Amino acid sequence: MDDEKHLWITIDTEMDADVHWKKEWPPQYTSVCEGIPHFLRPIWDEHNVHPVYFVSPEVLYSDECCKVLKDEIAKGAIIGAHLHPEYIEPNSMWGENMKWAMPQFPHSDCTKEEEFSKIANLTELIESRLGVKPVWYRSARFGSDLDTIHSLVKLGYQYDSSVTPNIDWTSKGGPDHSKAPTGKYRVAEDDMYREGDLDIVEVPVTILGKRWGLLGRFLPDNWLFYKWLRPTHMTCLEMKHMVKSLHGQKELVMMFHSMEIMINKTPYVRNKWMQKYYLWRLRQILAYAVKNGYRL
Repeated sequence: MDDEKHLWITIDTEMDADVHWKKEWPPQYTSVCEGIPHFLRPIWDEHNVHPVYFVSPEVLYSDECCKVLKDEIAKGAIIGAHLHPEYIEPNSMWGENMKWAMPQFPHSDCTKEEEFSKIANLTELIESRLGVKPVWYRSARFGSDLDTIHSLVKLGYQYDSSVTPNIDWTSKGGPDHSKAPTGKYRVAEDDMYREGDLDIVEVPVTILGKRWGLLGRFLPDNWLFYKWLRPTHMTCLEMKHMVKSLHGQKELVMMFHSMEIMINKTPYVRNKWMQKYYLWRLRQILAYAVKNGYRL
């Protein structure tokens, strides 16, 4: 990282889901094998984007997915690790057993030792399958805590992007990120949400307060009602207002899932029109960021 303004485009890269976010066996990977080369790569080329693909373990079990990601690496993409603990040893539920696997928060559904082993195994898998050593990390469901950070330091990671400022996930069994800074910071030894001197930098997802002004105060405490740099649920105008309001912040982070751009692979895109509208919003906000001095 340097002193230039940078908007990081980060994609949680996973197997397909359905409109209820359920993942089935055998796995499908249309969002990686079709979505990345056919829908996303033309946008990356148009705006000179160097995306960060946070790769979940199951994607690396597919030769076709690995080929796509190697092509992306050759074009300047960054590969990060994205731990869905259900899909990698120890205690993996990969295979037909995944039908009964509940989505997990790595920091709370695994012991400290088990989480470390899973991150280490995922790191080795990325190196062996893609030929790069990941230095970026994002946990599944944003489920990182201070133990996670210390594990990442031991494994040589330089950046974590698991923190979602303003969002409290504790009602679902996850972490409380509501008091986290919105800008990047070096993590403290004893506090994940404070500036310190650990050898790792937190680069939070860019999230501000509730949407829709005064009306937002009366909305439920659900992630959908917060302002994210995320074309999933945000309008183009809302995202432009965010970029404008954060003009003094040098590091912004957009995130979405790879399968969100595909039809009926998440709740958000149900037909071709919705798909085109999603990709239009993505193009528009990238162009606006570049116009406002951000490197992508």
